[in-house]
Amino acid sequence: MFNDLSQAAFRPFFLLAGVAAVAGGLSWLAPGEDAVFVHVHLLLFGMGGAAMAGYLLTALPSWTGRHHLPAAVLWVLVGLWGLGRAVLPLAGHLPVVAQVLPGAAFHVLLAAWLVHGVAGAGMWRRVPLALAPLGPGMAEQYLLASQRAGGGVGDAGLLGVLVFALLMVAIGGRAVPAFTRAGLRHLGRADSVRAPDWPQWVSLGLLSASLAMALGKGAAGWAGVLLLCTGVLQFMRWLGWRPWRLGGLPAVWMLHGAWVWLALGLVLQGAALLGWAWPGGLGPGTALHALTMGAMGGMCLGIMLRAAMLRTRSGLQPTGMQMLAAALVLVSPVLRLQPLSMLGDALRQPAVCWCLGWGLFVFAMWPAMRGPVVHPVLSGLRPPAEVAHS
Repeated sequence: MFNDLSQAAFRPFFLLAGVAAVAGGLSWLAPGEDAVFVHVHLLLFGMGGAAMAGYLLTALPSWTGRHHLPAAVLWVLVGLWGLGRAVLPLAGHLPVVAQVLPGAAFHVLLAAWLVHGVAGAGMWRRVPLALAPLGPGMAEQYLLASQRAGGGVGDAGLLGVLVFALLMVAIGGRAVPAFTRAGLRHLGRADSVRAPDWPQWVSLGLLSASLAMALGKGAAGWAGVLLLCTGVLQFMRWLGWRPWRLGGLPAVWMLHGAWVWLALGLVLQGAALLGWAWPGGLGPGTALHALTMGAMGGMCLGIMLRAAMLRTRSGLQPTGMQMLAAALVLVSPVLRLQPLSMLGDALRQPAVCWCLGWGLFVFAMWPAMRGPVVHPVLSGLRPPAEVAHS
């Protein structure tokens, strides 16, 4: 099994992302003194960090056409990721360097390897994307510093969420329309996905500016305006991807569901920074969880599951368990809304739903963890010969 996991970067990291997602949900169900800190750290930098590493390291060979990841580098990265989680329960009893070094080393080494790959292939336009892990790395250090200073999560949680929202726009803004086009081609439909470049660049600019303003004194209102604009723009982009034509593509619908949560979460977070009051429990907590549980969780799960989906003439097809896992994760933020809290606990219900969804994800991913790696890992454009000719 160890050799199987070493064959591809997505295998250990996607599996660890699922485990961290379950652990992050359970930390909320069984709160302790530092439950919120552990909950935020596990979900943002545990689940999110592992999913990011698995995706970028898997995408690197497809960008460059070469550059196999040595097993030694892979396991060093996995070890650093694991150390970053292992020190959480001991954070108050360890020297500062022991707290910050694993996470910092993980993000720096990951970025360095990605830059090495794209620069070696002369793909200089990919260098900014290769440096993407440094953003979550800095956000993690800010969260750790806030915890050491006795301030708890505070603004560091919002900073981390907005950093990952920026990554979702940067990476998902390219991946989702590309997967949509590929899916429509499998269905034999005309490619009418509208994905011009300018909304991508405008969105990245707005989010970057709002990220800087959100932490500035007296600038939160302006950050709220920019987030509102970004959310509306993401919804308009989603309409341009023609989602109503995707009835036979559940693998793509998972990603579209996450994108709707991204647009809604940005609008709600912008409204929260502006101090707007919403009925029905649409407060700051719901805004953050729309971005984390709905957008971030849905996007990570939808992309990672592609490595385990069935490869057919119609492209990637999720199994029943995989679709149930995605449905549970995408529905979990809805359960935070007060009118839908049937059992009187608007926080426990979504956590249970989330943990069940990610638990199913771990089981659903297990077949993809063993045996030869099927390429391309995340795309169904080239099914195996026995499927294509059967």
